[in-house]
Amino acid sequence: MPPLDYRPINALPYWDKIGEFVNAAVADTASISGREARSLYPAAVAFVMWCWQSRGTPLERPRIFRLVVVEEFVHLGMASYARGSKATHRATLTIMVEALNPAETVRSRRAIPRSAPTKPYTRAEVAALHSWAAAQGTPRRHHDAIVLLALGLGAGLATREILGARVADLETRDDDIHVIVWEGRPRVVPVRPDWQRPLRRILADLDPAALIFRPGRTGASPGQLTDFLLRSRTELDVRPSRMRTTWLLEHLNAGTPPKELLRISGLKNFAALDKIAAFAPKTGHTSALPETSKSH
Repeated sequence: MPPLDYRPINALPYWDKIGEFVNAAVADTASISGREARSLYPAAVAFVMWCWQSRGTPLERPRIFRLVVVEEFVHLGMASYARGSKATHRATLTIMVEALNPAETVRSRRAIPRSAPTKPYTRAEVAALHSWAAAQGTPRRHHDAIVLLALGLGAGLATREILGARVADLETRDDDIHVIVWEGRPRVVPVRPDWQRPLRRILADLDPAALIFRPGRTGASPGQLTDFLLRSRTELDVRPSRMRTTWLLEHLNAGTPPKELLRISGLKNFAALDKIAAFAPKTGHTSALPETSKSH
């Protein structure tokens, strides 16, 4: 358990999701390393929150407590931190990796089993996300919340793709909006029909060169999304990784050909779609993938 006077203020809206994982990691590290639990919490909370919220990493020690993930967090998730704070967090998190995932520190080559895909949103949860976006306190925050949902639920973009999308990356073809993704997994993604009207409304007055989500930024780092969500003080599980899974499942249920879905999603193989298909309703007539896809 954390110290009685410890309060993870920035993570409170999500503490019921990550608290048990953080508490256990801190307690075990303190027991193994001899460090006081209180000294571990600031770095542990910020790191786990970033991994789970921005990176979409499951709450599994072998997946989170890795040296490469720590370095990614320091460089991307702590972009606005002072150099001294970065060094302190890196040192603390390295101790946690050594304690919780010792195989990582000796560069074990043993493969880590893949985890189950992120669970998609239910219809009720999507409705709750609509309400959350509509209830944002300022026009600017309302704009950003709608953009987040439109690019996540409407186009299945990952966090970095949402942060990097610009107005000029949207194009209209036969009255349908498409998003052009330039980096990482280059592709053209059609926006689902139910998210096109909201995008048209909020993009009308933006400069073509502007970033779509939180315009005015000069760069893109996952921490910018985390900061936006923390300021909303919501208890909802708002994550691009779940939005992307929901988008993929909707396409499968709608009968989008698997090869076409691979193309617009940027996925590499049918195995990834097979995992998403496990969430499809078992109605007897909904078949996410043809049996022959297993051999591709």
